[in-house]
Amino acid sequence: MSDNQVVESIQDKYETLLPYLNEKTRRIWAAIEARSLGWGGVSQVAIATGLSRTTIHAGMRLLSEHSGG
Repeated sequence: MSDNQVVESIQDKYETLLPYLNEKTRRIWAAIEARSLGWGGVSQVAIATGLSRTTIHAGMRLLSEHSGG
């Protein structure tokens, strides 16, 4: 899948979920999505959603705290 296709796929999911997400769950969902993409995932999710890289990293911190890692 090309980078553009990845970004479009993330945009579709984000737009579908957005009405159901609050600020914290947006961060967490974005972090999970970025982590699933591996290297470059944070940038791709940031482009697709308009969320800042800082916000996505905050979601990753929340996930690490919860998992104990």
